Amino acid sequence: MRICFISLGTFTHIGAYLDYSRQAGHDVHFIAMSPSPERGVPTYNVGLGGRYSETEGKWKYPISMLRARRLIKKLKPDIVHAHYATSCGLTALVCGFHPTVVTVHGSDLTTGIKSRIWRPLLRRIFKFADCVNTVSKDLEQMAVSLGTDPDKIATLTPGIDTDKFVFADRTKTYLSRTLRLICTRRLEPVFDHPTILSALARLKEKGVQFHTTFVGGGTLLDALKRRAGDIGLNGCVSFAGRVCNDDLPEILARNDVYLSASQWDGTSLSLLEAMAMGLFPIVSDIKANAALLRHSVDGLLHKVGDPDDLARCIMQLYEHPQLAAGAARRNRQKVIELANRAKNMQRLEEIFHALIDM
Repeated sequence: MRICFISLGTFTHIGAYLDYSRQAGHDVHFIAMSPSPERGVPTYNVGLGGRYSETEGKWKYPISMLRARRLIKKLKPDIVHAHYATSCGLTALVCGFHPTVVTVHGSDLTTGIKSRIWRPLLRRIFKFADCVNTVSKDLEQMAVSLGTDPDKIATLTPGIDTDKFVFADRTKTYLSRTLRLICTRRLEPVFDHPTILSALARLKEKGVQFHTTFVGGGTLLDALKRRAGDIGLNGCVSFAGRVCNDDLPEILARNDVYLSASQWDGTSLSLLEAMAMGLFPIVSDIKANAALLRHSVDGLLHKVGDPDDLARCIMQLYEHPQLAAGAARRNRQKVIELANRAKNMQRLEEIFHALIDM
């Protein structure tokens, strides 16, 4: 079948959808609403300017949507799959093509549902879509609260490649060596890196030896670097910038603890990657994370936006490393069962076929 994907060119995980569909023998096309790196499939950059911005140059986006509409008419796909309801879901609505799948990834719905403008638009987008794909149960419930027919909602993450993110057994010796922590969330406000930095400053005050690596690009990179220096974390933290997903397993393997202070999220692929490799997760207590992890059993959940609580969680692991021993293999098995990419993508492919055959 001919599949046309629509997303921002900078959306990291669009590659999983493109690669699987291409390798499965489908005719894959990618409409990028902002400049995209090489994706291995025919790519059409319809965005104006050097990058997508939610606050600058909003007049440009309607032009990009009309360009996408013209491309859809020209390409004549069997199905359209749009990612992020508040950007490309709206584009899909403008394109008016059926069948269309709209995938909701997190902040597009958790933020949009609170907006006087986006709330009615989301209702229209979900009503238009032939299938609404949510990546977590709490997002599914939000979509239903907007009047979306539950029968056309599929809760399914793209999953991760468990053959690439392999388990590494770790002997926890935090009391005799430097604690190695990593955060792989984009440097954007929703992921609340300042809370992590403040928690790390408290650890340093207690004399804990640690090093934290921040992987990912984003608009806050320079500000976070300055903040780290201002609170005395130079030498304790490093910013690796944007890293190719193929290089990420090697970086994760050098660390023991995964951190995230996200204010809201769907099922986080970054968290799943860390769990698959045996890192111990210390993450914010939001619904999507709590659905994956039991506090003090599979990981530690800290209060959202509370650096003191995050610091306490890290200290709890530091002083009781046995917490991580049982969690590692259990978390790996959970990822294999719930988020195996090959199985999840095959299920999505079945949804595509069912919609086309209707």
